[in-house]
Amino acid sequence: MTPLVLIAGFLGAGKTTLLRTLLPRLERLGIRPHVILNDYENADVDATTFEGYSELVRPIAGTCICCGSQEELMQELRGAQLEPNSVMLLEANGTADTTEIIEILTADRRVRSYTLPIQVTVVDASRWQKRGRNDGLERVQGLTASYHVLSRSAEVTSERRRNVMRSLRMLAPGSRTVDTDELASIIASVRSAADALPPRRFGDSTRSAARSAASQPSGGHDHHATHHFASMEIPFPEPVESAHFRTLLEGLPEEVLRVKGIARLIGIDHPVYFERTNGAESVRFTPIRQGRGFDYVAILIGSHLGQAELRNAFAHLQRRRIL
Repeated sequence: MTPLVLIAGFLGAGKTTLLRTLLPRLERLGIRPHVILNDYENADVDATTFEGYSELVRPIAGTCICCGSQEELMQELRGAQLEPNSVMLLEANGTADTTEIIEILTADRRVRSYTLPIQVTVVDASRWQKRGRNDGLERVQGLTASYHVLSRSAEVTSERRRNVMRSLRMLAPGSRTVDTDELASIIASVRSAADALPPRRFGDSTRSAARSAASQPSGGHDHHATHHFASMEIPFPEPVESAHFRTLLEGLPEEVLRVKGIARLIGIDHPVYFERTNGAESVRFTPIRQGRGFDYVAILIGSHLGQAELRNAFAHLQRRRIL
């Protein structure tokens, strides 16, 4: 069987960053990592940042894999071209309900060639349980994890770091907080033991069929409506001035929880991957030096987004270039 590792964590916690650092570590341990990356709108945006590993990354854009994108997830899992030394890493989007994903990956017959899922939750040490009405969802993502990885721990005080780790131990007493090297070793150990595991067994129930029906528009819950999350994609193919662009990203309203995408900047020969995760101070531009044929877009994720106002702001950014 192939080990199946679920990577979870709230919006902007650092899931994709963890994967980018984890993949080369796994390869050095003789493991062939495969990645399914689920995100709002254009998941190809994050997929482009896996330089050297892009052929191993399969993006799933749109709704959560626990509901609307469940069938696409199953297709990717079943169709993956796996080797004897493979592991499958599944990154859920930042608002996913991990209890539902774990249930799907445990009970659906179509994942019989994979081990029971191992969940790793990335926790932003600076923002853990400081998300207002979204604290409950963040707790759920931490509650179901076997392992926690702290991101941005160097940006907080030692007291804050201890408090976050204490909170995680109280929330999930059986879990462990690990770093990237420890996580790679754990996955390698699971890979070594996986072939000796007995085949998974499934009861003769209709749970899988019911789950499949629930993913259809007429079938059941609307995960995004429940959590009041929305997403939108704004194309802006023309090059923009970097200072004006940074000012726009820094000034977006607080309802915008995350912004990312690919842009062309005036005077720069290669495209850049941009993101803002923790407010104005977190805007980052990262050069993309490999690949071509990108979609130049901004992807915005948040609650109750004012879509008309946001589109106008990006349109104004391009008009400033013309002026």
